[in-house]
Amino acid sequence: MKFYVVIPARYDSSRFPGKVLAQINGKSMLEIVFNNAMESNALEVYIATDSELVYETAKKFTENVYMTSSDNRNGTERVAEIARILDWDYGDLVINLQADLPELKCDNINLLAKKSINFNGLSTLYYNLSSKDLLRDRDTVKIHINKEKINFFRDTDITDMSNIYKHIGIYAYTVKDLYLYCELPKSKSEINLSLEQFRFLDNGINIMAYCASSNPGASIDSVDNLNEIKGINNWIKTKSLYW
Repeated sequence: MKFYVVIPARYDSSRFPGKVLAQINGKSMLEIVFNNAMESNALEVYIATDSELVYETAKKFTENVYMTSSDNRNGTERVAEIARILDWDYGDLVINLQADLPELKCDNINLLAKKSINFNGLSTLYYNLSSKDLLRDRDTVKIHINKEKINFFRDTDITDMSNIYKHIGIYAYTVKDLYLYCELPKSKSEINLSLEQFRFLDNGINIMAYCASSNPGASIDSVDNLNEIKGINNWIKTKSLYW
């Protein structure tokens, strides 16, 4: 099973600027995500950024980091640029792994890659919503799955949680479909909700979603999210002294 992982890493996050370089247990979040991906079955793991600061930081732990154009409109277009730079074949499988998932482990990467072999379109992962608080959090992207279709949303005024899950920021597609994505115009839903996967969905391109094999943890969208992760890690360290 041949696949690559690319981690698009912007510095200028609107909700949490510089979050990819935020420190967790002495390492940047980007390095933790990279190391987790390196434990997967990927042939190679790459980082794609448009920030000199992120580039220089990443160079301290890997040579597989590239500066990409600031004209890229989202992470998927940044991943496509890496495919062009490295001249990957049209049929090669690429995993787009978001840089704000420090708790997502390699088993989920391998699962998505395995499920996506020979699939045309976009594949992604979901997991159970752990609480109604997440349901009411606009920063938590939700996914609704039924037999007819898949839909993504940020709504918070939901009463029926049937078939609603937390979407995980990891995607798989072939290089061919990556290039197709870049040729398509931005869709209305993509713009309104800031969810790049809608460019596929709104243009009638197949999307499949699979349940993650283990808890992928929180997506770090704020300082509060980051402090929560640090708090959990510190609790585990303290408890381990007595176990």
